[in-house]
Amino acid sequence: MAGLYWTTLSILCCICIIWMANGAEIRKNTISVEEFTEMKKMMTNLLEKYQAQERRIADLEFEIQTLKSTEDKSENLLTEIMTEEEKSEILKTKRGLPQDFSSFRTSNNPNDNSNENQMTHHDSNLHNGKEVRIVPHPTESVVAFYAYMSAYENTPSTHHTLIFDHEVTNVGNGYSKHSGIFTAPIEGIYVFSWTIFMSSPGEYMSIEITLNSQPVGASYLHSVHDYATASGNVVLYMQKDDVVFTRTHTTYVPHGSIRSDNLMRSAFSGWCISCH
Repeated sequence: MAGLYWTTLSILCCICIIWMANGAEIRKNTISVEEFTEMKKMMTNLLEKYQAQERRIADLEFEIQTLKSTEDKSENLLTEIMTEEEKSEILKTKRGLPQDFSSFRTSNNPNDNSNENQMTHHDSNLHNGKEVRIVPHPTESVVAFYAYMSAYENTPSTHHTLIFDHEVTNVGNGYSKHSGIFTAPIEGIYVFSWTIFMSSPGEYMSIEITLNSQPVGASYLHSVHDYATASGNVVLYMQKDDVVFTRTHTTYVPHGSIRSDNLMRSAFSGWCISCH
C-alpha cells in the first residue's frame, strides 16, 4: 500500500515541476479553460485509481488474514492433539511397561485364596519400592491431514473429484494427494473441513463432501462483484477403510474455476477426535 502511495505522490510532484518549469510561459499566455479542465480531470482520475487500489489491497489483506486465522486454528488443534499424545506416553513411561498378568487368574473355587495372596504380595512390592504392575489402557491414535491445491482447477464439470495435491500434513497416511481421497486408517470420529475460492466475479459452484460416495455435506459460493469463498465442516463416524472426498455437485452445473495461489488457498483437512 505504501508503494502505491509514493508512486501517486511522485506523479503529482512531476506534474508540479512541469508547471513550475513552464511558469513563465503560463504567465505570458493564460491557460485556457479547456486545458485547465483536462488537467483537473487527469488529477481526479489519478486520485480515483489510487483510492480503488487502496480498497483492493485492503480487501486482499483481509482475505489473507482470514486464511491465516483458519490455518492457525488447524495448526493449534493439531498441536494440542500431539501434546496430549506425548503426555500419555510420558505417563506410561513413568509408571513402567505393562507386565504379564497371567499369574492373576480368577478362580471359581470360593475357598481358593491364591488370588488374594498374590495381590497381597503385589501390594507389599509397592511398599518395598519394587516394580509396579499396571493394567494397560487403550491409547488413542493420532490421525490428521491438511492439503491444498497448488494451482487453479479450471472449469471443473459436475461430479468432479477435487484433488488437493500439495500435502502439508498427513499423520497416519490416510490422505492421498494423487486421488484427493481420505481413507480411514482406524475406526473413530473424524472432523473434516474444506475451503474453496472462485477465481473471478460472476462465477458460482456447489461443493459436496461424501462418505463412501454418499453426500453428507455441501457448500455453495457465488462471486458477484469480487472473489468469493465458502467453507464447510462435517463430523463423521468412520469405520476402518471408509473413504471421504470432496467433489463438485452431482447435478448442479458449476460455472467458473477454482482459485488457489499464494494469496488464497483452496484446501481440505481432517483429523480424528476419538480413534482407537
